Amino acid sequence: MLPADISAPSSPRHRAPRNVLLTGATGFIGAQLLHDLLGLRDVRVFCLIRSASAPEAMSRVQANLRHFGLWDESLVPRIVPVVGDLSQPGLGLPPEVLDGLAQTLDTLVHSGALVNLLNDDEAHRAANVAGTVELLRLASRGRPKTVHHLSTLSVFPESARARAAGKIPEDAEPSEASLPTDGYSQSKWVAEKLLSQGRSRGIPVTLYRLGEVMPHSSKGIPNPRGLADALLQACLRLGLSFESSIRLDYTPVDHVSRFVVEVLRSNNARGGCFHVLQPESISFNDILGTFARHGIGLRKVLYAEFWQALTERVAHYPTEKGLASLVALLPVPLGAGDDPEDRRTEEALAALFTDATRHYALERTTQALNDMALRWPPVDARVLGARAEHHLAGLRRGIAGQPSRRAARRARSAAAR
Repeated sequence: MLPADISAPSSPRHRAPRNVLLTGATGFIGAQLLHDLLGLRDVRVFCLIRSASAPEAMSRVQANLRHFGLWDESLVPRIVPVVGDLSQPGLGLPPEVLDGLAQTLDTLVHSGALVNLLNDDEAHRAANVAGTVELLRLASRGRPKTVHHLSTLSVFPESARARAAGKIPEDAEPSEASLPTDGYSQSKWVAEKLLSQGRSRGIPVTLYRLGEVMPHSSKGIPNPRGLADALLQACLRLGLSFESSIRLDYTPVDHVSRFVVEVLRSNNARGGCFHVLQPESISFNDILGTFARHGIGLRKVLYAEFWQALTERVAHYPTEKGLASLVALLPVPLGAGDDPEDRRTEEALAALFTDATRHYALERTTQALNDMALRWPPVDARVLGARAEHHLAGLRRGIAGQPSRRAARRARSAAAR
């Protein structure tokens, strides 16, 4: 339950945002949100950063923007680092700093979260649940504020999707009858319940449920913590690919951020909920095929052979970033590859990803796009090609893991053409 002292002091009048608190600014989505929020005229963005000092916090923000190709020196005067901690009471801020923010801020954008699909709900609770409570408490103090919260479609697990008569509508609330199975999604499920209570007490809350958020449509730089990105990186490092029935909603991060920031700016559908994803899904095979067309050689094997090669690599390089966690999440091939037609392994593999376009309604998102004169640009050869070119550039520089010799030869050949 949301503590009784949290409720809106008064209803905020619609005005253009000027002073925005952003959590998660050193993350993948947070970097793009920060860049796009600063694209709004006269907006200052206060970035809540866990750090030892304000200069160190600013350095972390800058490094993250540089990594994703978003840094612009002219943005510095409007970035305000706030040294705090989402998982601590009062956001880890001194009372006088918290009071100052309460009187200054008009908008809260909550993108920060702990995401670890191997950890339980308890591990996620401080940052994802208690942190949401603290932000709602901040929203209830001082100047009236709007809250924009980034959630996940996985608050509706497979059992909820199976119960739905059709596609799950955007105004649907997660149910106690269908709890998510992983700790991250469970924590976001609880956070949504708390936000709903905050909304009922007069705090304007806009909720964005995200699916697979993928690399920028023109920069192609992947999410270092994304499951699909980790699987693709494993393919690149091993020089292997495999056929699968995986389909996923592929929504570039700049499309997601542009939608959130435009809703925030225009005050479109305040207090509503949006399913933020592309209307058409994409095949994992098509993504791998794009890599091949860009000269990155990936030898096709059965999934069992891919899995075996991956486990062997992890055994030889146990500290290699991301691969050990990926092995823990991927299904073990039944029969160790003796039965290539084994559907249970294939179904378990495909179930790691959700073709969200089949299960989630998009009416409110579509209407908002129309109202704001926006549209989802298609995920076409240009978008997928940008991702392939990013990896190809890494191969040329020799920093994209240890690809197969064939992949390296093709990369050099493509570079020479």
